[in-house]
Order: sequence, then structure tokens, then C-alpha cells
Amino acid sequence: MSDEQKTVNAEATQDVQNVLAELKGDGEAPANGTEKKEEQAPTEDAEEARIVAAAAKLGEESAEATEKKENKTQERDSRKNNNRGRNDRFNNRRNNAKFDPSSQQITDDPVEIRKQVEFYFSDSNLPMDKFLLGKVGGSSNHAVPLELLHSFKRMRRFQPFSAIVEALKTSETLELTDKDTAVRRKTPLPESVKDSHDPSVVKVFEDKAMDRSIYVKGFGEEGPTTQLEIESFFAPYGPTNAIRLRRAHDKTFKGSVFVEFENEDKQRAFLALDPKPQWKGQDLLIKSKKEYCEEKVRDIEAGRIKPSNGRGRGRGGFRGGRGRGRGGGGDDKRDWRERRSEDQKKGFGERKEVQKDSRGVPVIQSTSTESGQKRGREEESANGDHPAKKVDAKE
Repeated sequence: MSDEQKTVNAEATQDVQNVLAELKGDGEAPANGTEKKEEQAPTEDAEEARIVAAAAKLGEESAEATEKKENKTQERDSRKNNNRGRNDRFNNRRNNAKFDPSSQQITDDPVEIRKQVEFYFSDSNLPMDKFLLGKVGGSSNHAVPLELLHSFKRMRRFQPFSAIVEALKTSETLELTDKDTAVRRKTPLPESVKDSHDPSVVKVFEDKAMDRSIYVKGFGEEGPTTQLEIESFFAPYGPTNAIRLRRAHDKTFKGSVFVEFENEDKQRAFLALDPKPQWKGQDLLIKSKKEYCEEKVRDIEAGRIKPSNGRGRGRGGFRGGRGRGRGGGGDDKRDWRERRSEDQKKGFGERKEVQKDSRGVPVIQSTSTESGQKRGREEESANGDHPAKKVDAKE
């Protein structure tokens, strides 16, 4: 090969190296291959380290994102399980109430119709009935559509619909409105009764009914017609204003009832019966409701049972006991006996003159401390005596 050809080849080789250097992003082309190798070695190591570090960071971010996603999935699944558990518990509570009003015969009896509807709007039911109280608006005394009432399970047996209208035309406590399509009380609830459920107001109504009420235990397990059978059992000793089946928190019937008679004479007459009436050949435990409640108070004071923590259900609670957490009770750390003693010194339980509002209707007042705070209610105690359920319910 000639010297000239060697020179051309060397120049061509240099050009190729320069182009490769530009493509790789290097600066100026190296003078020769040795210089390029020495200069590139540290640059490639740094770049490789940078890539490895970036890849590691991406991996960490990906792992963190995956973990967050898994945590969210677990939280969502946990909420679903909790909701499913609550729904199951709710369904279990509903299933434990075995009353089936469909077993009643269809009738157009005006006496039966008036009795049922008048009960819904009575002092013995309306202040405790959250749904109907909201429709009535408390003391506002709004009329309730008859079609709504007819949808109640206890009302469906009254047929035809026109029989309900005719029966209520002669009611002494109710009046038809809106061209005989709705009904309301002739005498509104006291002004102190609002459209929302208030346990302190409920307690006042219940206390007023205390002296005409009894406690009876021994009715055994509940069947689809137990409610109706208990109503029939007390019918000869009535009239009664309300018969409440007492239930545990899971809606299981406890085998006992509270019965509110029309007056104190009827209550005393039933307590004086000798021999005592039996339920299907079995003896019953019978006492006044006041006696029953006072026994619960003594059991609590003696430490035999503990005061319930209460559930705020506001219906059928421990009507004879000392209030849980007087004056609101939430921030008061004193022993309940100390609070009770102080309340007694302040005159708790003393009878006061009945006050009337501008319409002449007696004012329902909740007992309160001197600071004006409402007294809490103590639910039926921890031995399983939980709130009662009315017989004349819309179920």
C-alpha cells in the first residue's frame, strides 16, 4: 500500500471516529482511540450509576403506590364487611320479632277502626312514635293522610277504605280534614312537644301513666299471633290504653309486658284479682309498674345490677329509676349516687302546679336541674330489661 493510500485510510478512520463521537453526544472527537477509551470510561460508569439510581427510585415509588392501593382495597373491603355485618345484625333484629298482623281477619267494624286509629294519635302512643310524631309536627297538629294510615300493617285488614272514613266521622278525639282524606287530633299536643322525638318529654307522659300501669311476666316465647293473644288476654280486664311487649335489643320477646289501663281503678282491680289469671295454665308474675321500677332502683343501689349505658332509644326505658347523668351527664364525673342525692336536696320529684299554655292545654315539662339542663333517662338495666315494644305498633 502506498503512503498516499495509507494517508487516505487514516483520514477516513478519523472521520468515522468523529461521527461516532458526535452521535454519542461526546464533546470534541478524541485525538486517537486510546484517548477516547481513557476519557469515556469514567463517563459511562457515572451514567450507569445514574440509571441504576433512577431505576431504584422508580421501583420504590411503584412499590409505595402498590402498597397504598392495597391498603385502600383493604379499607374498602373492611367497610363492606362492616356494613354487611351491620345489615346482618339489623336483619337479625327484624327477624326476631315474629308478630304477623296478616293473620287478622278483614273487617269493616267501625269500633275496631276507631280504636286502632285513636290509639295511634293518643298520648299513650304519639309522643313515643317517632314516625307519626314527625308527620303530626308535634303540637302543630298537622293532619295525616288516611291513605298513609291505611298502609300500616295493623290497618290493612280494615276494608273497604270507605269504612275507615265513616268510622272516624264519629270519633270523640279525632276529626277528619281535607274533604275527609286526612285526620288529626281535636286537641293538639302541648306546645312543649316538638316534631322530633324527645326522651325527656316521653318520660313525662310515661310517668303520668305510671299509676295506672302494671308489669306482667311469664308469656313464654313469641309466635306470629302472640301479640294478638295477649291483647285478647287483657281485654276482659280493660279498657286498656296500651299493651307493650318488652323486647331485648335484638328484638327478641322477653316474655313480659307493660300494660297501661284506662284509669287507676282498672289497674288496682286487676292487681287485686284472686286467684290471679294464668297464661295457658301457667302462673304469671304480676305487680304494679311502679313496684317493678322501684325494685330495679334498689337492685342498682345495692350493686346487684349495673345501670345501663343507655342507647337513647327513648321508648319503653327505665321509667321508675333515677336519671342517668343528671344535667346532661356527659361531663359530670361524680358518682351517680352523689348526683341523685344532690338532686333530691334540690326538690327533684316534688309535685308542681300544672301549668297551661295559651290554648288551655297542660304544658308538658321535663324535669331539669337548676341550670336548666335536661335530665337523662336510664334505660332498663343490664340484667336484660331493655326497652319495651308497643302491641299496637304499625308492624
